[in-house]
Amino acid sequence: MLVKATNQYEKLNVKDKELNRILKEGEKIEVTKERYEVLTKNNKYNVVFVKKVEEIKKIETATKKVNTEKTVKKTTKKVK
Repeated sequence: MLVKATNQYEKLNVKDKELNRILKEGEKIEVTKERYEVLTKNNKYNVVFVKKVEEIKKIETATKKVNTEKTVKKTTKKVK
């Protein structure tokens, strides 16, 4: 899961246990679901250290316009 660090690391002067350094605000890191729970809810500081990054992947769709031509068959009748 991709997350972005908040300013709480710098504000509280707390090092991340896994990275062993203080993360800067806006820095993106990859964490597990369990680690996300700790960094957002279940920590001793009771603060949110990271925010989930919502990356919206736009899928480009191509539409094809089909131009159809209608032909008219001209017939002539012979008069006898």
